[in-house]
Amino acid sequence: MKKDPGANGKCYELILNYNCNARCRFCSQGHFDKSLNAPFAAIARNVYSSYRSGYRRLGLTGGEPLIRPDILKIIALGKSVGYRFIRVQTNGIKLANQAFCRALVKAGLTFCKFSFTTDKAAEHDRLVGVPGALKKALAGLEHLRKLKIRLGTNILVNKLNYKRLPKIIRFYLGRGITNFVIIYPVYNGAMADNAKKIGVSLPDCEPYFDEAVKTMEAAGLPGEILFLNTPPCFLRGREKLAIGLDLFNTLVTDPAGARTDLDANAAAAKVKGPPCRRCALNGKCRGADGQYVANFGWQGFVPLVKPGAPEKTAVSGRIYLSDNEKCMVEILRRKAAASTKEVLALSKGIALCRDCSDGNAVLASAASLTAKGLVKSVLSRGSYTWTLARPYAEIKKWL
Repeated sequence: MKKDPGANGKCYELILNYNCNARCRFCSQGHFDKSLNAPFAAIARNVYSSYRSGYRRLGLTGGEPLIRPDILKIIALGKSVGYRFIRVQTNGIKLANQAFCRALVKAGLTFCKFSFTTDKAAEHDRLVGVPGALKKALAGLEHLRKLKIRLGTNILVNKLNYKRLPKIIRFYLGRGITNFVIIYPVYNGAMADNAKKIGVSLPDCEPYFDEAVKTMEAAGLPGEILFLNTPPCFLRGREKLAIGLDLFNTLVTDPAGARTDLDANAAAAKVKGPPCRRCALNGKCRGADGQYVANFGWQGFVPLVKPGAPEKTAVSGRIYLSDNEKCMVEILRRKAAASTKEVLALSKGIALCRDCSDGNAVLASAASLTAKGLVKSVLSRGSYTWTLARPYAEIKKWL
């Protein structure tokens, strides 16, 4: 793999396997060959070559990557090569084992992205096909939260949960997750088989998408929710939250060794209809998933005259912190007064942040923490120094 001068901000994603310890009714890989497991030797070559090419974010997914016997070895390899951002996408079942969680973090895991469908155990377990799945995943969430790595969740939208998205978000906010991706399903695999049972149209989802965003805005986390496979016309006024309008910056290698550039292939399954031709975002939006249109048609697609400006939602209730804000609080706990340069240097030893090489991210985090009354600043000789505005013992309950 040749050196890519723009790869530093990109993610190299490895699909390690297609087998899984769950039987999700919405899995888009439901018809994939479950016997396909990437050999460790091939994984190692890809990890080395991607880092030499300039990639600095490593994603590990499946299937369920944590059922691989060599997962700790894979993560440790990524760390030894130089990756400081290593993410695992998981259903969380294996994480009920506290010792396993500690081993993952020790090996080099910095970000765990869960797949939670709801806050109701019976409903979640039914959707993933494993009794006790939510209880085990929530235990894993708490284990990793105590180990202070980044946490996030994907929420797969379906007929059983779409009306409760705001409540589900509040539930996981209270358990330490402040980063959400709402995924509208792709009607392939098991999801195609169950479309009539658990499928729901985008027009039906739209008002609940809006309420979900407002929930995050009220929590003081307006930029910490994104939507995948959702055309921006169903996020009116908040179109920028639709993943895919900007570049994915992700290269994916599957268990058979085939590579896919998500930006080069993002439009392959998308189609455009009459509403798209009159939309202000037609040049940026790739359209709707072809299988969605086959199931639901173009009903409810209304062209955007121009991207809107949303009404501002006032911050209310308890305080929540983004990943970058949590990182800055941890840094100021360790160093009572720190400049931007010092914050950037100290962040390299903390797994909570996602922009530890970006001075603008430090300034943005400091500004938002100041607005929340948790940080105060002093400007001296053209440089800011930040300190905690409240005792750490008072703040840590929000971390």
